[in-house]
Amino acid sequence: MILEEFLQIVGLITLTVFILIFIVSILILIIGYILLKKDRLIFPNLALFLMDNFYSILLKVFLLIGTEDTFYRVGIEFYNKYYEDAFKKAKNKVLVLPHCLRDSKCPAKLTPNGVECIFCGRCKIGDIIKVAKENNYKVYIVPGSTFLKRILKEEKPEAVFGVACNRDLFYGMNMLSRKGIPSQGQPLLRDGCINTLVDVDELISRLKNLR
Repeated sequence: MILEEFLQIVGLITLTVFILIFIVSILILIIGYILLKKDRLIFPNLALFLMDNFYSILLKVFLLIGTEDTFYRVGIEFYNKYYEDAFKKAKNKVLVLPHCLRDSKCPAKLTPNGVECIFCGRCKIGDIIKVAKENNYKVYIVPGSTFLKRILKEEKPEAVFGVACNRDLFYGMNMLSRKGIPSQGQPLLRDGCINTLVDVDELISRLKNLR
């Protein structure tokens, strides 16, 4: 009888702790999102630890108050803000562009280093590359995440700027953060597998300001 009462008390305490953690997690997400919009971070190192290691749990909690895509956008904004200063200080930077930004009739060929732009003018990738190289970025146009892993292994960049859909960009920045590599990201305005769209003016402006 005593043991049964003890187990009930332990169960009640455990349930209470989980409820409190749940409530606190929601409050942190809400407050963190509001402050992020105001260009401020709350407990940045703690937030980074949670985002890096418990993003799947944070996502489940966030789904109670928002959408999955919104969570990814919040995560991207957080990583951009957290790593902005460290990114600026890095010297060996790479820009990773998705091959889906190309025109559907792009004549460029896929090589072991990704798609090699020939500056045909069919899309804006050529303009982006020119600005990036002027600001000391090495540029890769990649067909998938496996290329990013190769770039990290072979190039060993000090910082990475990525362009991708919200989901892929978040997971890419999360992976880089866990490796201790500062990153910046620019989400696509229109995603998909072909003829995607990015805000070119904003991207070029950020590449210049983050050099």
